[in-house]
Amino acid sequence: MNNNYLLLVTNQTIVPKLKKESNITFLFPISKFSVGFPTSFLVDEIKEEDSFIFVNRIMDAECIEDFKEFLKKLPSNIKGIVFDDVGVLEVLNTIPNKLTKILFLNHFNCNYLSINAYLDYVDSVVVSTDITEGEVDEILKKASKPLVLFTFGYINIMYSRRLLLTNYNEHFNRKVDPVSKLTNDLGQDFKIVQNEYGTVIYTGEPFNGLSYLGKENVMYYMISTLFLTDEEVLRIIHGEGDLEHDYPYRYLSQEETIVRIKEREND
Repeated sequence: MNNNYLLLVTNQTIVPKLKKESNITFLFPISKFSVGFPTSFLVDEIKEEDSFIFVNRIMDAECIEDFKEFLKKLPSNIKGIVFDDVGVLEVLNTIPNKLTKILFLNHFNCNYLSINAYLDYVDSVVVSTDITEGEVDEILKKASKPLVLFTFGYINIMYSRRLLLTNYNEHFNRKVDPVSKLTNDLGQDFKIVQNEYGTVIYTGEPFNGLSYLGKENVMYYMISTLFLTDEEVLRIIHGEGDLEHDYPYRYLSQEETIVRIKEREND
């Protein structure tokens, strides 16, 4: 089975290495409308046919007006948009376009009922990584349209509009870089990226969901290149080496998250 990949590009050097492969669709975070990436792109820099754009910034009124103007000037090589704010959908509906619309809500879209409700308004939805592979299988079986599975990459676990690293540096008189690694009091590692629109914290290891490949009712298998080298991306796309050993992190795909609260004992 030929797996169709949606590749979230954070380094332009990977594009020429994969552009001749027919099962790769490129997804570019867009300058001014994306957050959590050390590099974003002007739409004029995107030359590849049938590319997608990624929009994940929480927008204020001024930004929404800029976004409307941006959409009116999209070049013909832009095929679709991945976004994580349903308000963006309202803007898209006000402007004539034929963009493929994919909703990416990070930690929502955990069941087929909510996903099918969204699919009345968009072309596809990215399934949450907060559920088990068995639950993913059930969703794929009952979804009314083909879905997108986040298959490999560091997971966005928190987004704040605050400039958290800037605030930290000012408060403690430090000089932490806008792209950094942090460790909490439990010894857990995370990665953090800040730009002028906010701060995103990612998992400390990339999620490996390559076992999802080959499933039915899938539009794209999404791979994020953030924090990965070109060599790592090529290995993942081509299935080279022992990827299960090299990238063992499964996040919640093998762990039930339903917890029964302990009953209160009688006084």
